[in-house]
Amino acid sequence: MANRYLSKSDFKVAQSCPTKLYYRKKGYPTLEDGDEQLSMLADQGYLIEALARTLYPDGRWIGFNDDMESAAWDTMSALTDNCTLFEATFISGGMLARVDILIKRGNVLELIEIKSRGFNRRKNDELLQQGRANLFRAPKSPDGIHSEWRPYLEDVTFQTNVLQQVFPDATVMPYLLMPDTSQTSQIDGLHRHFSLRSLNEGNGNGVVPFSNYTDDPRLIRRNPLMCRVDVREEVGLLLPEVRRQAGGYLKSLLPALRRITSPLSTSCRSCEFHVPDGQLRGFHECWGEMADVTPHILDLYYVSQAGGRNSGLADKMIAQGKASLFDVPTKSLSRRDGSMGEFARRQRLQIECTRDNREWISDELGAVLDSLVFPLNFVDFETCNPAIPHYRGMRPFDVIAYQWSCHTINSPGANPQHSEWLQSVDTYPNEAFIAGLQHRLGEEGSILIWSKYEVTVLRAIQQQLIERGAAGSELAAWIGRVLDGNRIVDLNQVTLKHYFHPRAGGRTSLKVIADAVWQSNPAIRRRLPQYVAETEDGTLSPYQALPPLSIGDRQIAVAEGMGAIVAYYRMMERTATNATLEAAQWRRLLLQYCELDTIAMVMVWWHWRELTGQVNQ
Repeated sequence: MANRYLSKSDFKVAQSCPTKLYYRKKGYPTLEDGDEQLSMLADQGYLIEALARTLYPDGRWIGFNDDMESAAWDTMSALTDNCTLFEATFISGGMLARVDILIKRGNVLELIEIKSRGFNRRKNDELLQQGRANLFRAPKSPDGIHSEWRPYLEDVTFQTNVLQQVFPDATVMPYLLMPDTSQTSQIDGLHRHFSLRSLNEGNGNGVVPFSNYTDDPRLIRRNPLMCRVDVREEVGLLLPEVRRQAGGYLKSLLPALRRITSPLSTSCRSCEFHVPDGQLRGFHECWGEMADVTPHILDLYYVSQAGGRNSGLADKMIAQGKASLFDVPTKSLSRRDGSMGEFARRQRLQIECTRDNREWISDELGAVLDSLVFPLNFVDFETCNPAIPHYRGMRPFDVIAYQWSCHTINSPGANPQHSEWLQSVDTYPNEAFIAGLQHRLGEEGSILIWSKYEVTVLRAIQQQLIERGAAGSELAAWIGRVLDGNRIVDLNQVTLKHYFHPRAGGRTSLKVIADAVWQSNPAIRRRLPQYVAETEDGTLSPYQALPPLSIGDRQIAVAEGMGAIVAYYRMMERTATNATLEAAQWRRLLLQYCELDTIAMVMVWWHWRELTGQVNQ
């Protein structure tokens, strides 16, 4: 059984927190269990794996045919000759490694780990030509490895360690094989040339998702979108520490599973074992009575930065058994000279207003609202960055903007007017996306967004349009005028500087702020009765009130961004297969969700106007 071995996935989890290895092996539930959004993103990884396998036409599957020991036996049997194997399985000293692609040529073993992480081969080559470090390296880090690449490199290092134990006399050459973000696809509709299915893993271990490229693989080989990067030097740097760490984790598995106790810290804020209920709750087992303290110290805005970037204030308090937000002394947030940075000001505001249960607005909020230029356009984009470039001329992870929503208010007392655009045909959408947006926004009026993401998307599309030639030149020029002017206003930044609601805690996302406003302002609920829903526990947030649709045999709702990406992929899949009714249902879910995102900004704007003495009617 795989559960008694230390796999590379186990190692990765343990690297984030050794205690999690115990919870993982014991089968504790996580926040990710049954998450369709994560499953869809994982599917993108399977497509990348399928794309990578097309580059090795002589490769054959060796794994997934039986239990782990049988798979390892089959692997060793196949290695009597030169070969290329997919999912080769190796077991040594309690450790288990499944290698994505293994090439044996005499005494040389090429270990190729496929990752659905973009790598700019052109930029990397330019750095090397200039005599500089490659993209994996960070000269200022203790071991020279860039923190963003460390998990990927530790993964391949773990596998290298296992192979070296199994074949001590062989030369192991590790590589990462990744989508090359410097290469454009010459294949239109590449994403339609894959099939996704499941393989039975055997021995009670369920099924393993698996994808195949269904078109002529020679097209991929002529238009390579993957790059293979030699990481021997990086693996050499990491190998001693990875061996030491793996040895420590193994001791917690053998001869019997035991729990490694890790110190509590602000890192626990993102723990996947922080599930709300049930008998097996990893976070609660770690934190004990401190887990249910309300308001919790982990809810503090940028809690890891409390007291200064390197002070460790919150971690020290947690180590002393203090888990309440109110345990944080506001004096400790100030600098030595008594001044406060932006984070500290927000933290102090959160502590004080939460203790007093009061809203706060700055003296400048009214002036900020007065500076907005009518018509006001509240705008939201829905986008995705698929690993497989969908359309000719696009790169891996290039942005696809498939939807926008806009609520326009022409004067202070006017009702918001809604307009929207959603991709309907499976062709490059970004030009039509911008054309519709230009028609809606024109050259005048403030453009209100929540976070800078829309700006990032506009810059990316502008560059795409320029690269694609003259057809998009006017649209690219319009984007330039929008970006270079003063029309765009980020309401998230306005919130951070000028507004606090105790219901929001340390968060400033639109959904959290809009719900806080929704719960506290009955006048807004009266203006938008279509979003009002009551339960025994009280008024639901507008996002919880969005009506689900029956699709297939399930009731499905879209209430957040990742769910919207899943819905978009499903809609386009059904469109491609002429399943028009189901495609229309997914389309309706997307439209109602994105519409709410922009009317939610209007809700906040209405509420701010009331607080500053301005009239909405």
